[in-house]
Amino acid sequence: MYNIQGLKRLSLGAFLAMALAFPAGAQAPDEGHYVSAAELAGLVEKPKDGLATAPVPTGPGATVLAARRDGPGEVEVHERLNDEFVVQAGHATARVGGKVTGNRRTAPGEWRGGTIAGGRSYQLAPGDVLWIPAGSPHQVTPKGGTFRYLAFKFEAKPTPAPQ
Repeated sequence: MYNIQGLKRLSLGAFLAMALAFPAGAQAPDEGHYVSAAELAGLVEKPKDGLATAPVPTGPGATVLAARRDGPGEVEVHERLNDEFVVQAGHATARVGGKVTGNRRTAPGEWRGGTIAGGRSYQLAPGDVLWIPAGSPHQVTPKGGTFRYLAFKFEAKPTPAPQ
């Protein structure tokens, strides 16, 4: 099992490299990974500028982040990644879809900032799940305090053509 406390000091890239390499003594992917609710909360205990994220152990081909927002997030657009949020604590409004103006490219296929015009608002509460398809603008704004969720990120696959 990975040392969850040690994950706090890893960048996402370093964690993914570690997870894919499975060094001696680490669990094989088919043995599973366990992280308690208390450990997940501890991963995002100290937000900076209203946000804290930390990678959660997973297998190849997926990224899972524990996230905490104490303030509004930036508008995000991921060209090739779907997002699936599972709400753990707190309440938030998530705006999804519409048109973005004023954003900036932060990495290949990744855009942040700006404002969303249109789209749909979802009121999120503990236990809710929200799927956001690749390419859809989205923004999360907590309501009345801390909002914690898991963000599952996975590559969008094209729909096969009918035969």
